[in-house]
Amino acid sequence: MNFSLSSLLAPDTASLDHLAALAEGLGSAVHQVAQLMGASKATTAEFDTGLKDIDSAATAHHMALLTSLRSSYITPLPRQDLYLLADGLNNAVERVCNAGLLIMATEQFRLPAEAMDILENLGRQAELLEEAVTQFRDLDGLEETWMQLQRNSKRAERVMIEWVSSMTGDLLQRSYNRQREAAHAVDAAIVAVRQITVHVGSILVQES
Repeated sequence: MNFSLSSLLAPDTASLDHLAALAEGLGSAVHQVAQLMGASKATTAEFDTGLKDIDSAATAHHMALLTSLRSSYITPLPRQDLYLLADGLNNAVERVCNAGLLIMATEQFRLPAEAMDILENLGRQAELLEEAVTQFRDLDGLEETWMQLQRNSKRAERVMIEWVSSMTGDLLQRSYNRQREAAHAVDAAIVAVRQITVHVGSILVQES
């Protein structure tokens, strides 16, 4: 069997495939949670299964990426960067799924418009992260994607402030407490995605 030098020195792209799958999983998780708005307790079983399946798939891709990195001779980026991106994406998927599970457990299917705005924002960031995975050799493109991620992160945080500040005494204490918990769960997802954006920026700096 003949091996070419170019094949031997080509980076193993399996890690990129796992990163892309993780970013896609983040988008799927956001979509599932968004669909909960307007659902009812009677229809939550499929959402519960769907979110748990998405979370499990993300964990599987995270583990597979680690195995891939340990067996790869050459990687598209330093191994630590690829691992940290995968870990961040897996964490973000988990946070979004947990927010959905909390919404179902507390039967909060009529959250304010700010919640849907944030979910749309997170969905857009998931799309941008999918794009970022393909741009590690196109730093100008990656920088533009990073800037869009930054803008979306800031907007999500501003809308979260609006959501929390709009919770007034008009809500019964029990409803107020539950909505605050939902807001905290969604905010955890915002923070998780922001941390991925920070790491994308650090990759830009070190690869430039």
